[in-house]
Amino acid sequence: MYFRLLIIGLLCTTAPAMAATQAIKTETIRIQRPKAEQFPLLDEGFNRDTSSEDALDSEFAEEPPLPKLDVFYDDTELPEAVRATRATLIKIARSGNVAALAPLFAKQEQPPELSFTPVRDPVSFLKDSSGDGEGHEILAILLDIVTAGYLRLNEGTEEEAYIWPYFARYPLHDLTPSQKVEMYQIVTAADYFEMLDYGAWTFYRLGISKDGDVRSFIAGD
Repeated sequence: MYFRLLIIGLLCTTAPAMAATQAIKTETIRIQRPKAEQFPLLDEGFNRDTSSEDALDSEFAEEPPLPKLDVFYDDTELPEAVRATRATLIKIARSGNVAALAPLFAKQEQPPELSFTPVRDPVSFLKDSSGDGEGHEILAILLDIVTAGYLRLNEGTEEEAYIWPYFARYPLHDLTPSQKVEMYQIVTAADYFEMLDYGAWTFYRLGISKDGDVRSFIAGD
């Protein structure tokens, strides 16, 4: 009797809920695809003007690889004025006296490019650029660079110049094992791989005109 009453009670309490469930109406929702004329970009083929995109791609296209120029080591291949300036730079670098560069630069009609922004006091700038604050590190870098192999650019023209080290204008990805050993006398392997990814030599390089003027001693790109 107890179980029969319990079952009857359960049926009475669930009946309203079942009735409510049966009363719920369902409706099928149909998603309509927008027409092409309403949203032109949804049309197949898109039919958009890609000229601006092509121009952007060409702007960031990879630059052509650097040519393999002749590399020189013998200073007798240098013009007399260039050879004299190189010898003076080596002497100053070995002396440890960065201030000795001031009279060398003062003799030139144009001061050398030491930065991408104007430099008023070359000696102070080189000291500030040196890790030790005295210019000794920067002189060591100068010595490493000016005793490396060099390139001759624009030969026979008014713009003829000599560049140290030759890595500054040489395809880095084509360096031979012996050339890499030369390079590691100037930069670290970490520097090399970073420049390889960047696609250009970004460490210090030295440029001397055919008249013996120091045109540049600068890092960066």
